[in-house]
Amino acid sequence: MKKILLLVTFLALAAFAQGNTTEPERTLQRPVYSFQTAAFGFGFWSNYKDEVKNPEKDKVTAFPLIRYGHIWEMTTHGAVTAISTWNFEFGKTWEVHGSMLLGGRYSFLEEIVSPFIGGGLGLGLQFDSHFKDWDFGERWAIGLSMGGEVGLSIFHNSSLQLEVGFGYDIVCSKADFGKSFDTFNLFFGVNY
Repeated sequence: MKKILLLVTFLALAAFAQGNTTEPERTLQRPVYSFQTAAFGFGFWSNYKDEVKNPEKDKVTAFPLIRYGHIWEMTTHGAVTAISTWNFEFGKTWEVHGSMLLGGRYSFLEEIVSPFIGGGLGLGLQFDSHFKDWDFGERWAIGLSMGGEVGLSIFHNSSLQLEVGFGYDIVCSKADFGKSFDTFNLFFGVNY
């Protein structure tokens, strides 16, 4: 009888102890969202000023601006970006300005509408037909490029987002920022 009473007591204590153990709470982790981004808009750019070949700094309003890339949202605030932006201007003279930047972005809020800021570094290309000669670094250039953007993401916590923003990028001749072409961009896009 003592053995049965001891066994029942042991089982009751074990059941009581098991009921009071607290397991660590499991937290839900946010999945990584992977977006393709496509946008259109306007670009406003200029080349560098040269006293001999280009005494007036040429200012161009470009349409269309085409922006395409990829955004990997690692958290609700931070994302890795790979974005290519191309500006075109056709008329009496025609010009092409493009940059391909790898960088990041920070979204300030976790709400439906969230402002963001971002930047990147990469390669760029510029063709400027205002210059007469085909000299590298004047009529055309390929080189280091960097840029930044600020904007507003609409439906930020959704798998489909709209965005509107302003961007800036600069393309230099090789790595010479003395001979550089910069552009300000206004874009309207969708992340899908």
